[in-house]
Amino acid sequence: MMSSLDNLDTQGLPGAYALLLLDVTRRWGVEDQDLLATHGLTREQLTSPTVRIPMAVMNAIYEQALVLTEEPALPFYIGMQMKLSSHGFIGFAAMTADTVAQALELVERFISLRIMGFSIRLTRQDERASIHLDTAFNLQPLRDGAVAALMIGLGQMAQVVTGQTLFGVAEIDIPYNTRYESFKHILPAQISFGRPGNVIHFDASYLDLPLVMADSHSMQLAVEQCERELMALGLNNRFIMQVRQLVKKEPQGFHSLEEVSEKLHMSERTLKRQLAHEGTTFSDILEDMRRQAAIEMLERGEDSVERISDSLGYSDVANFSRAFKRWTGASPAQYRRSLGATPGA
Repeated sequence: MMSSLDNLDTQGLPGAYALLLLDVTRRWGVEDQDLLATHGLTREQLTSPTVRIPMAVMNAIYEQALVLTEEPALPFYIGMQMKLSSHGFIGFAAMTADTVAQALELVERFISLRIMGFSIRLTRQDERASIHLDTAFNLQPLRDGAVAALMIGLGQMAQVVTGQTLFGVAEIDIPYNTRYESFKHILPAQISFGRPGNVIHFDASYLDLPLVMADSHSMQLAVEQCERELMALGLNNRFIMQVRQLVKKEPQGFHSLEEVSEKLHMSERTLKRQLAHEGTTFSDILEDMRRQAAIEMLERGEDSVERISDSLGYSDVANFSRAFKRWTGASPAQYRRSLGATPGA
C-alpha cells in the first residue's frame, strides 16, 4: 500500500505531532493502526525527525481521532501533554534559553519550521505581556484543534521550564467547547471563546523568569540547527520578516542593529551578511519601517509633527521632514493637510 509520505509535503507537520496524538488517544483504547492504517503509515515511520505529514493527511487523522474518542476536549488533553521536546530543535533552543522572554523570541523566530501558516508575536505594555497566535491555516477540524492545543500547550510548557505555577487569560477565535467547564480548573489560563483573535495575556514579570535548564552553549547549537533547517526547507526568505519584527520596539520606536543582532543571537557582522544575501540592509529595513510608521501616525492625526519625529528617533524635525519628503514628495505638514487631518497636541 502506498504511504501518504510518498509524496512528501514540506509544508506539512512533523511526524512528532502525530506521535503526540497517538499517545494521547491511547487512553480511549485507540490503537495506532486505527488512525494510521488508512494512510499507509506506521508509528516507526513517524519517529524519523525528517518526516513531515501533509496537512490534508494530518487533518484526516485528527478527524478520525475525534470520531473514535468521542471526546470534544481532545485539544485540551493534547495541550496538557505537549512537551518542548515535541517541537524538535526549536523546543530545545527554547528550553535552554536564559529567560521566558528569550525563549518566546526564539519560538517567534522559528515556529514556521514546525507549523507552517502559524506565527507568534510577543508584545508588552506596562505590566501586561501578550502572546498573539496568528494563522492563515484553515483546514478543519485540525485548524481549531491546533489553535486550542497550542494555546494551552504554551502555558503548560512555560510552567515546566520555569518550575513555577503560572497563569494567564486567553482569548481564542474558536467556538465554545462543551467540555471546558470540566477542565478550566486545571488549565494554565482562563479561556474566552469566540473572540476575534488568539492571544494569551499574562503578568509581564513572567518574561524575566529564569529557566531551569538554561545553557547558552546548548541554545546556540540549537539555534544554528534551526537556521540550517530554515534553509533546507526554503524558508530562509523569512529572515527579513523576522528582522522587521525585532526592529519594532513596543509601544513605539525602533531597536538598533546591536539590539536586533543580540535578540537573534548572532554578531552584527553576521546579521549584515545575511541581510546582504537577501538583497537588503539593516538601514533599508529601518528606513522603510520609519516611513510606514510616519504615514500611519500622520493619517491618525493624533500627534504633532514634532512628537512623531521624536518617536521615530530623528534628532530634529528638519531631518524628519527631509526624509519624509524623500519618501513621498511632500513635507509632513503638506501630507497632513492633503488628508484634512488635524495635528494632536
